[in-house]
Amino acid sequence: MTQETVQANKSFILKLLINVAVCLIGLAFFVGSFGVARGFQQVVGADEYSRFLSVLLMVLGVMGVGRSIVDNRKGLFEGQELKIFVDMQRAGGRIITLFLLLVLNISLIRLIGYFEAGFVFMTLAIFSLGAKTAKRFGSSALFAAGITLIIYVVFGIILNIYLPRGLIFN
Repeated sequence: MTQETVQANKSFILKLLINVAVCLIGLAFFVGSFGVARGFQQVVGADEYSRFLSVLLMVLGVMGVGRSIVDNRKGLFEGQELKIFVDMQRAGGRIITLFLLLVLNISLIRLIGYFEAGFVFMTLAIFSLGAKTAKRFGSSALFAAGITLIIYVVFGIILNIYLPRGLIFN
């Protein structure tokens, strides 16, 4: 087996595993959606919304699995690394940082509230994607404050949608 064939098999298996993981995440969301209660004053319940997204994930995952198999049979994996994997390797640190910030955001929502957690997430996300200077941090915080205020006015005041309240926005 040549090096090129081994690389093609690795790319195929990796792409196949990613698509299977998307299917499994969709299935987990679908099963979990039956435990979600209908929200207060919602036209479409939170359970229906999550079921729609989970079915969409499962369909996209199945389509990706099928596409991987077809591409492998056509020999499209041979001779080149998949562009998505090259891009992911270059941006790996940023992807991991944003994922960890997202986990932090979700954890903070119950502790300090939706808007405050969103402000922290946006500030740190914008700052982490650019130059690490004090001026950049300040501009990130100002931009995040503006976006947070706009979201509060639109969703909290105009549309009167309940979002977890926090320390500042009650």
